[in-house]
Amino acid sequence: MSDPNAPRFAADLPVHARERLLDMRNRRLFTSDLSVSEFLLVKEAGFEPLGLVMGTSIYQLAPQVPNLPAGQPGCELTDLTNALYHARELAMNRMEEEADALGADGIVGVRLEVNLSTDPQRFHLQRYRVWDEWAKKTGFRRPLWVIPAGYFDGWHELAAQQWAQWGARMGWAQLPPPPWMQPGGATTYAYGANVAEFIAIGTAVRHVGGQSHRNALGKPFQSDLSGQDFWLLIRTGFRPVGFVMGNCVYYVPPRLLSARDTESVELSAYTHALYDARELAMERLQDEAEALGATGIVGVTVAEKQHSFRTNLYNIGNAALQQGELIELFVIGTAVVPTDAGGGVAPPTLVRVMNEAPPSKGGGEGE
Repeated sequence: MSDPNAPRFAADLPVHARERLLDMRNRRLFTSDLSVSEFLLVKEAGFEPLGLVMGTSIYQLAPQVPNLPAGQPGCELTDLTNALYHARELAMNRMEEEADALGADGIVGVRLEVNLSTDPQRFHLQRYRVWDEWAKKTGFRRPLWVIPAGYFDGWHELAAQQWAQWGARMGWAQLPPPPWMQPGGATTYAYGANVAEFIAIGTAVRHVGGQSHRNALGKPFQSDLSGQDFWLLIRTGFRPVGFVMGNCVYYVPPRLLSARDTESVELSAYTHALYDARELAMERLQDEAEALGATGIVGVTVAEKQHSFRTNLYNIGNAALQQGELIELFVIGTAVVPTDAGGGVAPPTLVRVMNEAPPSKGGGEGE
């Protein structure tokens, strides 16, 4: 006979994740990425942490630059937008499944990390620029023959020779890795080209009074609010019902990205693209909140990135040859609803400084 209190694991939850969650339930041991002050305030709000929950999705993308007719300012890349959205949903749903297995009412302190590598050539270009900047500062010069014949071969050999000369000049017994080959010297792509990695992490919590705080869909709520903000939200008579997001990937053709150097003018096509991308992302954010029955969204943040597609990797002068620009907009926030108990902000408490001398009685001179 099955145990009605046994955790319900989703079919796609990895075996090791099931073992970890089951072990936490049996030991009554919780893990959390909350700070000590956040932990205290979450407890003060009437919730107890159950464990650290996470979800991930590594998603291969196939970005395609559209062939726009003359005069068209740009367009949304809907396939790429949908792919990024689906990847995010997979990671968030897996985190939610872990919280559900722990019997949680919700997840607080959610962090959604997105590692996107749509342009693997940029990695090599970044390394090239780090070396070029170092060579200028140290007095080495870049011969013109390095550009563009053999970007992958020519400059690496020259850079290695210059680094060896610099080590001899500095008297190093052993050469350390050069700046352009160190992890911080350029962005790396751990999973290869055109791959997006989504990681969702948070702390699963449960109401200590036994009152259900799940959302209208019967699932644990998700919130990216800190412990302090979560406590304040509960005190003011609101509660979170979900972590919501809107996204948009927009393409701007290269002919619209620049003007003559002698002019100070607005790049109207670029302005339109950014404006349109933000509006589409915000509209999708609001649609997610309405699906949860929310009355508002708090803690909204907008993340914006640009990615260039390049015809080659060679930096001729200071201008890299470009084929166009991708604008990525991610908008996230926490959807909220009023609580039945209502709430409000308590009036400030008057504080008297106790180390001051008390006022004299009578008050006038000559007494």
